[in-house]
Amino acid sequence: MAISFDHVDFTYQPNSPFEAVGLSDISFQIPDESFTAIIGHTGSGKSTLVQHLNGLLKPTSGTVTVDDFTLTNATTNRNLKTLHQHVGMVFQFPENQLFDQTVAKDIAFGPLNFGYSDTEATELAHKAARDVGLSDDLLERSPFELSGGQMRRVAIAGVLASRPHILVLDEPTAGLDPRGRQEMMQMFARLKTEQHLTIMLVTHQMDDVADYADHALVMAHSQLVKFGTPTDIFSDQQWVTEHELELPTAAKFALRLANRGFQFDSLPLTEADLADALTGQLPRRDA
Repeated sequence: MAISFDHVDFTYQPNSPFEAVGLSDISFQIPDESFTAIIGHTGSGKSTLVQHLNGLLKPTSGTVTVDDFTLTNATTNRNLKTLHQHVGMVFQFPENQLFDQTVAKDIAFGPLNFGYSDTEATELAHKAARDVGLSDDLLERSPFELSGGQMRRVAIAGVLASRPHILVLDEPTAGLDPRGRQEMMQMFARLKTEQHLTIMLVTHQMDDVADYADHALVMAHSQLVKFGTPTDIFSDQQWVTEHELELPTAAKFALRLANRGFQFDSLPLTEADLADALTGQLPRRDA
């Protein structure tokens, strides 16, 4: 298993007037090279959970295992550098973290920080730029001269250049228009396959859960309330409603069609699933 949480608790500012529960008794296992979505309302514990994956936060109790790394309350910070390289983190609006004079230097900063030579870091930066769709002519330009979408790709390339095995994406498409979001998600899916990545995605976009995720974690009030495939999560419509979650767009459209007499053996979650389910139910134009 790539990731395992074993009865993990986390408390912010313990033993103080500001003490607050961040995670409560979280246990799950994520297989290698899988795509897992983490969903739930703001404040449910999603970001707190993913910050445990590379040691930005350490559990108050319990154990986090990431491949060969074990993280507990006793883990010291000096043992975390290798884990930071192993787990790449892409936060909301990552372009806000750009700082260097050129695109190439900004992307190469991570590899240099992890001990690669100047030559190696430059090679990794150029490869990462190509991986995210940035052309070579942009590498010597200032990142602050680029479009917003290009800046975000520079920031993502900076994470990929350190060659992580696990990629954590915390609302990586925030602020993008629908086309930009689709292109970004397709890029992550391609990178997962090409680089054999394990991806953890925090998102409010249920269509992305349906289209890309193998598994989904549902968080509420700092607890894990459901873990399963997207079909497991969305097939129980009453449970989805009770937890104030949205259905994917295709599923909502299928329910409207069902009210008009269309029949579905199971609730379609994606556009492709819906199209397959409607085959034979729509009247032919030449009829």
